[in-house]
Amino acid sequence: MGSHGSQAERSPLLKLIMSCRFKLSRITHAPMKASGCTSMVLRSLLSTAAAAALLAGSDAAMAQAAPQAVPPAAIPTVVVDDSAQASPAAPVYGTGAESGTTTLNREAVQDRAPGSGDVNSILRIVPTVQFSNSAGNASRDSLQDLRPSTVSISGGSVNENLFILDGVGVNSYMYDEDAGAGDFTGVGVAAASAQTHWVDASLVGELTVIDSNVSARYGDFTGGVVDIRTRAPSHTFGFETYYGLTSDSMAEYRVSDLAREAIGSGAMPGTPEFEKERFGFSVDLPVSERLRLLAAYNQTNATVTNFPGNNYLSYGSFGLRSRGENYLLKAEYDLASTVTLTGQVSYAPYESQARQTNTAYDNLITSNGGGLTTKIGLDGNRGVAAWSLDLSYANTDNTRDAPWGTFNISTSAPGMAGCSATSSCTIGSAGDFIQEQDVTSLQGEWEQPLGFGNLSAGFEISNVKAHRERQQELISHLSSNISPNTVCTTGESLACRNGSYALTTQLRYGAFDARAEINAYALWAEYQFDLAGFDVRGGLRYDHEDFLDNHNIAPRLSVSRDLPWAGINLTAGLNRYYGRSFVGYALREGAGVTRTYSRAVTVVGTERRWSDNWVLTNHTDSNRYSGLGLDTPYSDEATVALTGPIAWIGGQYRIKGIIREGRDLIASSARTTEVYDRETGTTATRSVYTATNDGERSYKGLSLEYTRPIGDDHAISLSTNFSHTDATNLSYFEMSDEVELSGRMVYYNGQVVDLLVAVADNQLQDLASPFILNADWSARWLDGRVRTNLNARYRDGYERVADTGVNTSVGGVTYDVYGKVPIGDSVDVNLSVDAEIARTAYGTVSLDARVNNLFNTILNDDYVSPTQPYQLGRNVWVSVKFRY
Repeated sequence: MGSHGSQAERSPLLKLIMSCRFKLSRITHAPMKASGCTSMVLRSLLSTAAAAALLAGSDAAMAQAAPQAVPPAAIPTVVVDDSAQASPAAPVYGTGAESGTTTLNREAVQDRAPGSGDVNSILRIVPTVQFSNSAGNASRDSLQDLRPSTVSISGGSVNENLFILDGVGVNSYMYDEDAGAGDFTGVGVAAASAQTHWVDASLVGELTVIDSNVSARYGDFTGGVVDIRTRAPSHTFGFETYYGLTSDSMAEYRVSDLAREAIGSGAMPGTPEFEKERFGFSVDLPVSERLRLLAAYNQTNATVTNFPGNNYLSYGSFGLRSRGENYLLKAEYDLASTVTLTGQVSYAPYESQARQTNTAYDNLITSNGGGLTTKIGLDGNRGVAAWSLDLSYANTDNTRDAPWGTFNISTSAPGMAGCSATSSCTIGSAGDFIQEQDVTSLQGEWEQPLGFGNLSAGFEISNVKAHRERQQELISHLSSNISPNTVCTTGESLACRNGSYALTTQLRYGAFDARAEINAYALWAEYQFDLAGFDVRGGLRYDHEDFLDNHNIAPRLSVSRDLPWAGINLTAGLNRYYGRSFVGYALREGAGVTRTYSRAVTVVGTERRWSDNWVLTNHTDSNRYSGLGLDTPYSDEATVALTGPIAWIGGQYRIKGIIREGRDLIASSARTTEVYDRETGTTATRSVYTATNDGERSYKGLSLEYTRPIGDDHAISLSTNFSHTDATNLSYFEMSDEVELSGRMVYYNGQVVDLLVAVADNQLQDLASPFILNADWSARWLDGRVRTNLNARYRDGYERVADTGVNTSVGGVTYDVYGKVPIGDSVDVNLSVDAEIARTAYGTVSLDARVNNLFNTILNDDYVSPTQPYQLGRNVWVSVKFRY
């Protein structure tokens, strides 16, 4: 920034301050060291105390700001007690080279966290973060789902963000979209997600999102960066625990007009029945002056009443449960006054139950998610340099546990009457399935003053192993042969009952074991310096991995200057971001093989004897996938930002424009065919899909943000975003529009046109509202004994060109009529109240209420489901907390 002054004006202390900008979010949690400047300066700038300084009107408290010419006396030495209540915490906006950064400290996170503890939901305060229009749907699956919200940042795909949990990347290299819970094909499981691990909001110490102007230290994304830091162990003993709940009795339901029209004169389905609970505890154990420990556990449960398929209603309702857990053990040990050893283990298993659709019993499926992350690291100072070295490991467990195979039995067979309301009864499920990912990483960083500026550099070495396997054939038994003379020569089972029936056909879904491995290497460097009053941050990032086998160089450039008017800082940036590899195509190899077997009866006298004399009668290998030889997807970005104070009303503002152009994104080829040899001695034709770089994505956005304290007990934040997002495909397994739509003629605007022309200017249908308006008000009452937060988000409606459902004839040819179809707007207001009801020498007890959708609005006017039409209206989480 221009206020740096000349090199002659820089004191050694200022150089020291510049060196302390290294790994801001990590060092913010480091303990104070008498002889090390890094933690002292950064904690004073970015800690709770600094956030309070911002809310008191300090213009210099902008988070992660570029270095300023601050006199030494203006740098306070503070000791931060993170448990102490400060002024209402607002989002802290980055400026200069960090103009794309927004940070929320622990209090800001706690005030805005929903009752479910979902950290991603807190990002609604950032205007460049978009959420799904379906977030308020109250289908039974949605109510049971405890995974974090999916988000799009700066127009990026929900699968292309970079999630970091305590310095460990927690991102899937194989997830594209949910598979069905009872999927037989082997394409995936139901509980996976793009973000492989997550934590409860009660454990978060700092939450940072970067939507633009991203430092070269970050790679493997084309969307945004979400950096989640769990809180550090305290220097004093402490204990916290809580219990919260919600249920259908604490919720109201709404139905859109479109859903009512779809139901018509029929009876409305019953409203969903559910219960959710969330509880946990944490303990801070300062073992000695040098060693500090944090141990924590959290659990969230959801139980939803479900119903069998129409043919099995006589079995009655049943409850299905999802459960998410967090086990956290974290340690800090001061090896010396300038070196800290850190280590942690975080285990976050997730499981979700489902039942195989339209089966009678033996059909419970448990899909798993989450997994284990571990990290050990060193952080230190050497003279004016700051450095770190981290070794981490992350295991993602997406296995499925379910009964092996199904049996379809005629209800005419003796003993099978009443098993189903139709002519046959199916028993069983889709079997076990393994899907795992292991990532081991070594990262190092170094930062120090050098020459006329500050040098940062680092490396990362990673090994990724992905694994998808069905360990044995999954068999579906079919075709009942009914006879009282049936004899099962190999013993009775559901496939054969003496004196009743035998199933004569098997569909065997093949066992397979698909694996992929990536060895990745990254080097990056940045140099930040003053050039004639301009603060320049130039960086390069080099990435190579042996799966796609590409060498990628991503330049990052940011130039900022303090303008001579009203404390305004102007920043411009040009950046390239490369995405990570996707192994989903490789892991589909081998899946899709199905063999049909049949068996014949052996008649001995009056006995009809059935043995395991199965004979192969058919073999199909339906699809083939290939995903090698691709370029790495990338996104080019241009951004401009203005930040500064507003003198006449107070507070801080940020105006930011972002343009992104994503190219070489992964998409499917058009279907081709090939002839293959069947195991039965014949030939057949199968479909072949190849991964391509045909995908494209574009984003143009303008955001305005403002935050201001009002007195000592109130803070407001306002923000808005105008944007346009379009993409050629949403899934890696979808064809790009150019491939899929080109050549298909439709009737639009009074003429016959290519469908690709008709939809050329379409905004994405979901996660891409063209106008967002946020408002947020945090307050403290009764000397801080009561804390409240009121936040609101308005999502604007818009029109898309889509099939109207009408056909017309032109020149004797029938065409689909395309026109503009409206997408409705919505307003979502949420209220949180945390009130102390008892404060004693033995601890503090508080009551917490989180009211979602305060004004009971319909959040998705376009949601239509005749069988599950409901959306959540006003709903409440209530919790009781104890803190010592």
